Amino acid sequence: MQLSLCGAGLGAGKLSLLEFAELASRSDYSGIDFGISSAQRLADELGGATAMSEEFLTLGVSPATFGLEVEWRKDDAAFESGMATLAEKAAIAQQLGCERCCTWMPSATSDASGEWRSRTVARFREIGKVFADYGVRFGLEWVGPHHLRAGGENQMGPNPTVWTLPQTLELIAEIGLSNIGLLVDSYHCYTTGVTEDELAALTDSQIVHVHINDAPKGVGSAGAKDGQRVVPGTGEINLPSFLNGLRRAGYGGYIACEILAPTPVADTPESAATLIRSALRELGL
Repeated sequence: MQLSLCGAGLGAGKLSLLEFAELASRSDYSGIDFGISSAQRLADELGGATAMSEEFLTLGVSPATFGLEVEWRKDDAAFESGMATLAEKAAIAQQLGCERCCTWMPSATSDASGEWRSRTVARFREIGKVFADYGVRFGLEWVGPHHLRAGGENQMGPNPTVWTLPQTLELIAEIGLSNIGLLVDSYHCYTTGVTEDELAALTDSQIVHVHINDAPKGVGSAGAKDGQRVVPGTGEINLPSFLNGLRRAGYGGYIACEILAPTPVADTPESAATLIRSALRELGL
């Protein structure tokens, strides 16, 4: 597995994309999780995608994965607006050699569950078909924390959607496109009880991207809150087992540390990136 630098937990919001890539290079990451619109702007500034790729090559950093900028969770107008520029953005990703894009799915909705599912399947199929034309794989992330589910303390809505690995695999099968797979996050695996053997039963082709993070000690899988994650190895998730499951699955893609928390994990982006890199090294990454 290769390490990608994710901005979550770094306090890196004021860094440009190039500065973020330079930070990744200095901190011993081989890739970055990035925004495709930011990449478009940087490519324009540098004179094109080829010049941007050469800049990244000099740094020894690859554009690993980008977040989906199509607003598929809202109304038709918002979705269609995003779809209007998706092919252009997918083409930029292809030119940069980035073949991974991801999005997260709410675990509950205000819409009827069946309505949400049929609309989501149709929209993901439409997105996936555009990405297929440009060699981009599309990863779906389920959201596991109990407090966000229907009936939870901070429920996303009153009606359940998708919040487990098996449910996500079922949704992917219903969409029916080979370039759509999983974003596997250690937090969501922990809060939904995914075992090492379940991860090992997956294949490299099913996993688009991986997030690693930890839960505070003492909260338990049912009490782990989504925005209270901690540095890997400092909490209670069995991360060696998580990583072993991925290795047994033959996963060879990127893994990024995504720490969603109230404050950055260190005083500066530089020290945060270094701290996280050291923690991941302790886990054998």
